[in-house]
Amino acid sequence: MTVELAPRPANEERRAQAVVKTGMLEHDQGDLFQIYCDLAQDITGFDTATFSLFDADHQCHIAAAGRETEGKSLRNVHNVCSYVLLNTEPLLAADLSESEQFKDFPNIRNGGAKKGYAGFPVINKDNYALGSLCMVHDTPKAMGADKVELVKKITANMAHQLDMQTEQRELTSQKMLKALDIFAENNPDCAFADFKHFIRLCCDFDIDMEDSVRLKASGLAEATPSGKAGLSSQGRQLQFEMGLQTKVMNKIKITGDQANIMLDDMLSQIGGL
Repeated sequence: MTVELAPRPANEERRAQAVVKTGMLEHDQGDLFQIYCDLAQDITGFDTATFSLFDADHQCHIAAAGRETEGKSLRNVHNVCSYVLLNTEPLLAADLSESEQFKDFPNIRNGGAKKGYAGFPVINKDNYALGSLCMVHDTPKAMGADKVELVKKITANMAHQLDMQTEQRELTSQKMLKALDIFAENNPDCAFADFKHFIRLCCDFDIDMEDSVRLKASGLAEATPSGKAGLSSQGRQLQFEMGLQTKVMNKIKITGDQANIMLDDMLSQIGGL
């Protein structure tokens, strides 16, 4: 038997698009939000605290305290956390088995346990409930008004972090598009792959010497004393004209594999235009 879907917010299409724009669904960045789950668990005394984002069809678990994250679960009518998205205020139930709204849900009625529940929407600056911070206790448990206010502050910080993620991706992509135009205008004989290698040099990433051949021919790269490819003085001038000078690039708070993933993601989007 097919289970119907949970109710959706009135702005569901735009809300789901905003979730995708955070970039959190493509790449595992749960570590950025783990501290919020730990803090919520410590403050409230609930057994578990879970942060989830909701795309069009699924609840996507991002980080958790007191339990393992579980990947995705369907946003069907019996998914309690889906109802958190429908209101700006938290969804509180000292005992789910006594809740008029949820007591007849099969997973609650047949679970045989009385559980306390507190779900807080994570609402971004555009008033979209992108996700939820939900706490569960294995026995009935109410949350006092003072704790509710503290968790609201936690979710406000989580929403701000998500907004920053989105803005950083959008601004960096715009910068890359502008840089691509300038690079192509100045180096018509170079291919898109050369632009990608040039950007990697701007980020102080290593590239293979064979990948720097055309950049060297264009005067943009040269061999360094260590035998690796590096930007020439002409290359550094172009880097400045493209708005990708080191000081600006260093403002992007990503390192290592995460930096490579984000760079490859941006370049793949540009390449598809």
